[in-house]
Amino acid sequence: MEERILQELRKIVGPENVVSSPVALLTYGYDATLLEGRADVVVFPLDTAQVAAVMALAHRERIPVTPRGGGTNLSGGSIPRAGGIVLVLTRMNRILEIDPENRTATVQPGVTNMELQKAVAPLGFRYAPDPASQKVSTMGGNVGECSGGMLGVKYGVTKDHVLGLKIVLDDGQVIQTGGKLAPDYPELDFTSILVGSEGTLGVVTEITVRLMPLPAATKTMLAVYDRLEDAGDSVSAIIASGIIPATLELLDRVVIGAVEDFVHAGLPLDAEAVLLIEVDGAAEGLERQAEEVIRLCREKGAREVRVAKTAQERDLLWLGRRTAIGAIARLRPSYDLEDVTVPRNRLTQMLREVARLAREYRLQIGLLAHSGDGNLHPLMLFDERDKEEMERVMAARAEMFRVALKLGGTLSGEHGIGLGKLDFMPELFRPAEIDFMRRIKAAFDPSGIINPGKVVPAD
Repeated sequence: MEERILQELRKIVGPENVVSSPVALLTYGYDATLLEGRADVVVFPLDTAQVAAVMALAHRERIPVTPRGGGTNLSGGSIPRAGGIVLVLTRMNRILEIDPENRTATVQPGVTNMELQKAVAPLGFRYAPDPASQKVSTMGGNVGECSGGMLGVKYGVTKDHVLGLKIVLDDGQVIQTGGKLAPDYPELDFTSILVGSEGTLGVVTEITVRLMPLPAATKTMLAVYDRLEDAGDSVSAIIASGIIPATLELLDRVVIGAVEDFVHAGLPLDAEAVLLIEVDGAAEGLERQAEEVIRLCREKGAREVRVAKTAQERDLLWLGRRTAIGAIARLRPSYDLEDVTVPRNRLTQMLREVARLAREYRLQIGLLAHSGDGNLHPLMLFDERDKEEMERVMAARAEMFRVALKLGGTLSGEHGIGLGKLDFMPELFRPAEIDFMRRIKAAFDPSGIINPGKVVPAD
């Protein structure tokens, strides 16, 4: 990158917030996928004004800009495909306001999900979307990907809890969408368009979210199965009964083994699957809900249903679930974590298909799932240095996407499209729909510099 551009960037954010050494740039050329890119410069803004100034410079010079948070992206969305500026927002990490009376909080994008949770919990609140990566994933990234989490089945995902955004457009203009009174603003619902747009429409610099009271009581259960399909059938039965658990998480045999070896959570190593189920709400009636869930699980084939008797037992089970990806990463040098999503009544069928793919392509595939949403996280384990194995991984991955689409599902529940699934978008959307997405992109980013080449296939 030209020295004059670097000098301008240093004036905007300070020399200590501009990185241009070749070795340092490598750090910001990848995310949690196997994909890689290369930035020309990395910039760490500290506030909205600095972001606006950087974007105005990039607009004038036609320099691509890739917004980036904690780098935990699982679809290649934060990789600088076209070089240019990587705009890292992790130093914009202040909680600007917590408003208990209106049950809202306003944060900068670099605040981690866990930091927000810890700040509001003493006041009796929580922010419902809780991705497993919440210790390191930022709120800006959660907004970009429309992250879900364990509580999604009952409380929804990020788009259901974001009330307003402050964003910087391609030319440096700053706009506010929504706010504390959303959805009662007389405006087009730009907030809903921006949440899940993967940083392709603007750079988010402030986020106003809805807070929810902590539940009065919770009950946590672990249902144990000798057949994976029985666990899937139990999920459908529970939802069909009218009970909506706060969480309904599935772990298969591969994941159970890795987790138990890692944290010793007391999971049964001889099981083919477990369901981690939690119901919450008012104490009155909670016992009845739990009893009905236990009955349905047993009716569908659970050999055992354990109930956590203490907070320590509950915390240990959740530690196992939240550390599952880290635990399973110890099994092989590389992994690919996907998140295909199918209608809940097709969950069991999709579980069977993933097992079939593992057999046919001779791969080790572990399964995690936000099963109440039909959101599966197949973990394909491999060694990327083995070219033949990589060919099998990519073939199985492509077939997995196509099977999900045939079952009425979609390519992503919360990890996004990014670069990793871009080629499959024409199999999900018709040409007119993709063209409409291009028109929306052009309306927000007419210069085409914000996270180019992601989500929407090129014309």
